Amino acid sequence: MSKMPVVSTIGEKCKKCYACIKSCPARAIKVKDGKASVMDERCISCGHCTTVCSQNAKVVKSYLDELISDVKKHEISAIVAPSFVVSMLELEYKLPALLKKLGFKNVYEVGFGADLVSIEYQKYLLENKGNTVIATPCHAIVKYIQKYEPELVPLLAPIVSPMVAAAKVAKSKNPAHRIAFIGPCISKIEEKSSYEDLINYVITFDELKKWVKESGVDVTSLSVSDFDEPQAGIGAVYPLSGGLLKSANQREDVVDFDTIVSEGKDRVMMVIDSIKNGSVHGKFVDILFCMGCIDGPKICSKLNYFEKKSKIADYVRKKLNSRQIDKWLKAVNDYKRISLKTLFMPEKFSGNRVPSEEEIKKVLVEMQKYRPEDELNCGACGYHSCREKARAIFEGLAEKEMCLPYLIDKLEENLNLLQRSNEILHSTQRELIQKEKLASLGQMASGVAHEINNPLGTVLLYAHMLNDALEDKSMKEDVQTIINEINRTKEIITGMLNFSRDNKLTILQFDFRDILKELTLKFEKDFNSLGYKISLKMVCPDETLIEADHSALMQVFSNLVSNSRDAILEAKREDGLIEIKVLKSDEELRVDVTDNGIGIKPEQIPKLFTPFYTTKEFGKGTGLGLPVTYGIIKMHRGKITVDSVFGEKTTFKIVLPVKNVMNTPGLIG
Repeated sequence: MSKMPVVSTIGEKCKKCYACIKSCPARAIKVKDGKASVMDERCISCGHCTTVCSQNAKVVKSYLDELISDVKKHEISAIVAPSFVVSMLELEYKLPALLKKLGFKNVYEVGFGADLVSIEYQKYLLENKGNTVIATPCHAIVKYIQKYEPELVPLLAPIVSPMVAAAKVAKSKNPAHRIAFIGPCISKIEEKSSYEDLINYVITFDELKKWVKESGVDVTSLSVSDFDEPQAGIGAVYPLSGGLLKSANQREDVVDFDTIVSEGKDRVMMVIDSIKNGSVHGKFVDILFCMGCIDGPKICSKLNYFEKKSKIADYVRKKLNSRQIDKWLKAVNDYKRISLKTLFMPEKFSGNRVPSEEEIKKVLVEMQKYRPEDELNCGACGYHSCREKARAIFEGLAEKEMCLPYLIDKLEENLNLLQRSNEILHSTQRELIQKEKLASLGQMASGVAHEINNPLGTVLLYAHMLNDALEDKSMKEDVQTIINEINRTKEIITGMLNFSRDNKLTILQFDFRDILKELTLKFEKDFNSLGYKISLKMVCPDETLIEADHSALMQVFSNLVSNSRDAILEAKREDGLIEIKVLKSDEELRVDVTDNGIGIKPEQIPKLFTPFYTTKEFGKGTGLGLPVTYGIIKMHRGKITVDSVFGEKTTFKIVLPVKNVMNTPGLIG
């Protein structure tokens, strides 16, 4: 059965803020599928990730339930960290009484263990004068050096922490008792694993508060009481930065730099780097990952940093003034026989291979950081720089999607794709609506055309007969007007029938240039008779074989050229130009018909292919030319669109498949 990690992650609570990455000095956070989990083999149990996780996604291993159960069945002594002064404010000096009320047999101060440890440091520093010594009360510092800076392990002072020293004192007084440590530090949970025979439980101050609340103990009814002997002396100042020096009577000589005192992960990392590169030598280095133990991850105090320091100082002053120094010195002498020596060894940690410069650049490119100026180093991913993030990705600790600029670029790219998809969808939707509209109108037009055509033929017959019988010239002109209007009406009806008829296409292979030649023959004479100069320009490849209905396509392009001619006449251009440009690929034939006529207003374009809609003057257009054109193009499985700048030009764009859908010449409907 694998041991439970000290800190773990509740995946569903993780919200991709990556604050834990930024706070972790050991790079022990791995992100997978957007969830930041703690890697136990890398973790040094400093607890920083738990303090910055606003979603409470980080869970700390707990002995609370086990302790609550065992305190009723076994004799257990509590050892309490000196920072209880700032964490259990509401108790004032009632903590020993409270803990005994909860079931503990004895309650000791870890501060006395700090007194013993300080004396041990006095001796060790005298023996190792001139050498660099790194203090070891902070277990997170010890674990970091063991895992990540093994070459510095020989510099670690081989002295146990105050917690272990206090546990040894408690055990010497009552060998049968189990030991429970209570404090603000998560790393003590991990340190316990090295002293399983000595320390049985580790709980934090916030867990103690939870226990008190659930127990229903009336704190106000408790009396002020002292800790059990031996009580702490100046060791109670241990939670403060530099507390080890103060309690060991070591003077921090700022001028000579005999000692280095620092706290907070960023400054501590700088100190460690300085030791590695040889900038710091022959110093006593007292460093803590937290801003002193009064700022531990589970201190659960509302006081600010300076208020906490003041509270600890007041407590120590009262202790020193109120107790007999001789009694404390005797206690120290009685327990100096306890061995406080230990041995720290490097821990085997198979870290990932450090990537080469080329490998880092490759990852940066994948993150769309092609140049140094693309590396924003914004820190949104939790890493200090883009290169550090790239290394983490290479090692499998991070994901590209953690990069905020990268995500924004991807979001913009996806939005553009979505916009294009929507445009295609709307275009298809419009085509479908147009097709359904034309089908409905076609059915109606077919019925109306047949009903009108027969009586209209009779009217035309009698009009011709009447015209032949009349001799009066003025009356013959009137009848001729009737005949002309009837012929115009028949033309409209013929267009309606062509529009509505379920025509069959006769698919044959031919050269599209044949249509261009026919258009030239048909319209050049017409253009010359207009009184305006209109040029018809053709741009076409040498070979444009296509499988289509020749007659139907001739009707299409005749309609388009006729419309272009009328648009140029309406614009009264002196240099009218109609250009037909043909482009061919293996699969498609594209034909653009462009004129420099009057153009089409934007609001008119959506209505162009609607039957009976025309932009021409009354009596000059049926409104069926473009709908018929649209129908023929669609029967060929092609597309027709229009671009126009009103007052300048219009272009109809037609795309036709080079081969028909059946892939064999014949008839298709």
